[in-house]
Amino acid sequence: MPKYGTEEKCFNYLVYQKWSKGFKCSKCGCTEAIKGRTWHHKRCKSCKYDESCTANTMFHKIKIPLPTAFAIIYQLSTMKKGMSTCEIARQHGIHQETAWFFKRKVQSAMNAFEQKSLSWIVEVDEAVIGGYEKGKQGRSHGTKKPVMMALEIGNYDQRKGRSQLLRAQTISIDDYSSETLKSAIDEVIDQDTVIISDGWKAYPKATGDRVHLGILSENGSNMPEIHRMIFNLKNWLRGTHHHVSKEHLQNYLNEFFFRFNYRSLKNLVAFFVLKKMTFHHQTPYISLVAS
Repeated sequence: MPKYGTEEKCFNYLVYQKWSKGFKCSKCGCTEAIKGRTWHHKRCKSCKYDESCTANTMFHKIKIPLPTAFAIIYQLSTMKKGMSTCEIARQHGIHQETAWFFKRKVQSAMNAFEQKSLSWIVEVDEAVIGGYEKGKQGRSHGTKKPVMMALEIGNYDQRKGRSQLLRAQTISIDDYSSETLKSAIDEVIDQDTVIISDGWKAYPKATGDRVHLGILSENGSNMPEIHRMIFNLKNWLRGTHHHVSKEHLQNYLNEFFFRFNYRSLKNLVAFFVLKKMTFHHQTPYISLVAS
């Protein structure tokens, strides 16, 4: 992050964020502290536990310099296409596995933001993520990974000749049955919403009591906004990451749509992520690598 180019400035930020509302010992809960072994430590007056400003945050026992960590957060939050872990490792001179682990922490912080359900008018469609498979067309996905995308549509913009895209969310699914689609729709779309979908037979039942408009897709020409978004998502996954495993696909979907949904706050979004990582509890390695 540009304004935090030294380790001292990074520690200053973490000290301010973590203890700006007062100290509370993570061991015994005591709210009184004395000076610790360094200026960015506080020692509990009761149990004498020496606590660092990185302890019990997502920077707990971090293996890379704090300025490097802050720079990675800034790049992943603000760069339009993000960065692959190989590129992070190359630019910052760290191991690829270290870059992957820290990026998963950043993705977890992005996912920790409260996501409001999509409302008003929402276009819904499914897509498959993965490479070409011979004989697998349409909704027959083979080893590819199916996802459902929902896109909130705003007022029609006369200058651009298209609807304003407000927010979007994508959720990984197992199949295209009405039960699976209903579960996905209920998770990301508000009840008082008009849903527009293609003519897939599962949607009338999956949308429940919501107003549902089923239209012919005509190879995407009747729903251009959501198909453009699907194209951008696939292009980002193929061009930046080349391959994403099924177990971690949802984390990459969350990262992509976090940047999209907060695109109007580009100058502040990195600070939002950084603050979330400061107050988020430490994340063990096993919890990030588990499917």
